Amino acid sequence: MVGIIIAIAIFALLACAGIIVLILYYFGLLSFYHPMKKAKDNQIKVACVGDSITYGCMIANWRKNNYPTLLGDLLGENYCVNNFGYTNRTAIKNADYPLVDEKVYKQSLDFLPDIVILLLGTNDSKENNWDKSAFVADYGEIIDSYLSLKSSPKVYAVVPTPVFESGEKVLYKLRKDVIEDEVCPSVKSVAATIGVEYIETLRSYFADKKELFADGVHPNAKGSRVFAQNIAEIIRNSV
Repeated sequence: MVGIIIAIAIFALLACAGIIVLILYYFGLLSFYHPMKKAKDNQIKVACVGDSITYGCMIANWRKNNYPTLLGDLLGENYCVNNFGYTNRTAIKNADYPLVDEKVYKQSLDFLPDIVILLLGTNDSKENNWDKSAFVADYGEIIDSYLSLKSSPKVYAVVPTPVFESGEKVLYKLRKDVIEDEVCPSVKSVAATIGVEYIETLRSYFADKKELFADGVHPNAKGSRVFAQNIAEIIRNSV
């Protein structure tokens, strides 16, 4: 009898754990999980690189609604789009969670992309992370790491999307003023210095559209689709 009770308890715990994992997956909260598509011959390879905004954190039905997946759907069979986003990651190498320390960053390089959509800087704004000179140097180094690939990709530096206040504070210890006054100008400056294109139209579009965000920071499913549509248009216009 005791054995049966233990078995039932174990089964119940495993069932609960499974349900929790499914819920986390559904809302894009398992950012260590990176299913990758293998490019077919002659496909144009697009690497979407960044933090939780790229990964699709807080998006309902993450598998279908993260912006890289939607971008791949919009661009069609001639493109292979992969999601190299990772929650909380920064451009600054001595910050709390640098992207360059992660396996997914190396995977993005090994992918040998033809196009790179780079969106970093939001998490760099945190008080314990922000260092303008370090950001400029390290962000530039990331761009250079892609430009030096034998695939010679076209790199787009995306100016971080807006963050909206929740009460008196911005969520996740992000600093709205630092993003607006220092991060965004730094992204544009680095892009201009290195000679890659930067995208700021998304920030302008989202500026007064809090309803397109799940929590004031991460685009919801509708916002993600808008994001993907804008990026798709930019890519198509550059071909």
